[in-house]
Amino acid sequence: MCHDSAEYVKKCDRCQQYKPIPNLPAEVYHPQNSPWPFMQWAIDLVGPLPPAPAKKEMMILATDYFTKWIEAEALSSTKEADVERFIWRNIICRFGCPQSLVTDNGS
Repeated sequence: MCHDSAEYVKKCDRCQQYKPIPNLPAEVYHPQNSPWPFMQWAIDLVGPLPPAPAKKEMMILATDYFTKWIEAEALSSTKEADVERFIWRNIICRFGCPQSLVTDNGS
C-alpha cells in the first residue's frame, strides 16, 4: 500500500506542482555583488578573543565583495578612532575610496 501511494503521488500532476521543495531557502535570495573590485566592502568586528600581546582582544575584518580580499587587524579596543584609522590605512590608502561600506551595525 505504501508503494502504491508513492507511485500515485509521483504520477499526480497536482501533487507534483504544489509539493514542498527540499533545501529551498526561507525567502528569495538577493545576491550582493559588485561590478568592480574594491568598490564595496563588508566590515565586521569580531571578539572578544583570547588575549594576545598588547592586550589585543578584538579583531576588525573588511572583505571586498568582488574579489573576497580580506583585510584584518587586531585591536585592543573598539573606539571610533581605531575603526577610522583601520579604514583609512587598510582600505582607502591601499585601494582608493570605496563606493559603499556595509556593516551589521553591531555593538
